[in-house]
Amino acid sequence: MIVHAHYPVGESRGEQHARAAVDAGYAVHVICLRSSDEMASQIIDGVRVVRLPVEHVRETGTLRFFAEYLRFAFRATLPVLRIHRQAPIDVVYVHSPPDFLAVSALIPKLLGSGVVLDIHDLSPHMFEVRYGDGPLARLAQWGLRLIEGGACALADRVITVHEPYRDELVAHGVPAEKIAVVMNTPTTAALERARAAADGRRPGSFVVAYHGTVTHWYGVDLIVEAIGRLDERIPGVSGLIIGEGDALDAAEELARELGVETRIHFSHAYVARVEALRRVGAASCGVIPNRRSRLNRFALSSKLLDYVALGVPVVVARLETLAAHFGPDEVTFFEPDDVDSLAEAIAWVAEHPQEAGRKAVRARRRAEAYSWRISRERLLETLSDAAS
Repeated sequence: MIVHAHYPVGESRGEQHARAAVDAGYAVHVICLRSSDEMASQIIDGVRVVRLPVEHVRETGTLRFFAEYLRFAFRATLPVLRIHRQAPIDVVYVHSPPDFLAVSALIPKLLGSGVVLDIHDLSPHMFEVRYGDGPLARLAQWGLRLIEGGACALADRVITVHEPYRDELVAHGVPAEKIAVVMNTPTTAALERARAAADGRRPGSFVVAYHGTVTHWYGVDLIVEAIGRLDERIPGVSGLIIGEGDALDAAEELARELGVETRIHFSHAYVARVEALRRVGAASCGVIPNRRSRLNRFALSSKLLDYVALGVPVVVARLETLAAHFGPDEVTFFEPDDVDSLAEAIAWVAEHPQEAGRKAVRARRRAEAYSWRISRERLLETLSDAAS
């Protein structure tokens, strides 16, 4: 398994899939990033982790952004070949983006290994939301589409996170029968551990939670501003922001400007999946504050599925894919990019706790169709198909 992220913290999807493969009898190696305080190699829950001396740099320019990805992709090739020399690899499992990370699977592919490409997000959409849509950006997006097509052609099987992405990949020319949907739903074991260790909700408090990547397009600053507007309307309102990203410093600065820095706790780092679930499981309300963008048009937030599985009422930006998976009788929608609408939605949950609780129950029932049990079966079937 090759992933341009830190493992296990920082790549919950990769960790979940690696552990599922171990439980199914695979010997799993994960090749990932390494920060200065991490070991070069170790075994975690039966997974052999190999960390390369490449560290992600936040708020970087376009050239450095691509240089980092390329450096990791080519560095990953060598440990893959070392592993293949020790024992033939059945499957090289590449997490994307970047799609060109599939190049590290090319030689094993020629030597008989199967290749699985797991597309978390479409690279052209991610590039657009990060760097805009000018002439040079459109040229880069065209190039990324070509790379996406080449990576999918190299792969024996393609995995993605939900049906809208599957439809988009089919529209791009990827054969439908080659694609499996494996959703970002939490495992039953992770939920049980999180619930068993969860802190209780404190009387007189109202905690608004977010966990994941802190970027402008995911709208964490909207949560900060909404809490500022609700400081007097909702007694005891506070925020819990777990994660890191390019917009973390700006979100903290905004909290200071609005005078709510003491009401919002920032973790300043990713935490393990179960720990994140434990912390947000005690929240009064989870928020999916995604802004309008081509990326977010297709985004089905794993945070949403986490909150629903934990029974936490959720306030959700009314975007196409999010609204396709849950209805207004299951979650509380607000208009994307609209702080006033977000604040009103959070206030509704605070002021109507019983109705919000009933929505959460209905959402949890709906999410049974998205369960990890179903996705796990698809994942293992895909690995088996690629290995045969």
